[in-house]
Amino acid sequence: MSNRNIRIQLLARELLANPSRNIRDLSSQFQVSEMTIRRDLQYIEDNHLISQNEAPAKTAVKAPTAHAQSTYVFSEAQASHTDAKNRIGAYAASLISPNDVLILDTGTTVNALAENLPEDFPYTVICYNSNILPYIRSRSNISLILAGGYYHPGSMSFESTENIELLSRLRATKIFVSTSGVEKTGLTCSNQYEVITKQTAINSAMKKILLCDSSKFGIIRSSFFARLTDMDTVISDTDLSDDWVDYMREANLRVDLV
Repeated sequence: MSNRNIRIQLLARELLANPSRNIRDLSSQFQVSEMTIRRDLQYIEDNHLISQNEAPAKTAVKAPTAHAQSTYVFSEAQASHTDAKNRIGAYAASLISPNDVLILDTGTTVNALAENLPEDFPYTVICYNSNILPYIRSRSNISLILAGGYYHPGSMSFESTENIELLSRLRATKIFVSTSGVEKTGLTCSNQYEVITKQTAINSAMKKILLCDSSKFGIIRSSFFARLTDMDTVISDTDLSDDWVDYMREANLRVDLV
């Protein structure tokens, strides 16, 4: 068994015994970086490595598997890290200006932005996801452009050739991008069908703003769609490690923590 798998099992057992342990203490105990601990915690959560029966003595930790891959489901993702996502969404909404043309990407953190969209000046919203529609379809100050196509209930997004063609002909002042994973190698999502839509939307926007809570950093999903350095601004929460903040600022990214 690899050192990483051994560490993950020991970490899972430690969490069962002491669920209130913080990341800094765990980093010191296991002699790895805070980002490594965050990555391990996400792996444990994604792959359900901890199972809890009624009796504490029966608690078990399952061994990690090399190719485990979770499937993105919007409703489940929306229930995690809610406070951080709400803060990020509210702050992102403050960056919207009169007469902006916005692209709102698929994802729960961008959904939190949609809940906070300004009501007192005009702008345009381009989207390709159904979860955004309830917040904007009846708003007199918003001009809506919907890129439709085949509907994917898991991600609540639309996908089609016509969708791509429309996005490629449009131009936006800002795009608010969502991601399932952030690594130095790039931004990833769980569904391959999302990739071309995301890439086309990013290429159609002048300013690219990533909305991503700290739990996504150090995570890799199956489908690459952009380099981290393709973004202009990253908005995350204050739990993001100093290592990541320093790395992004050294790469000339604006980093806002809320």
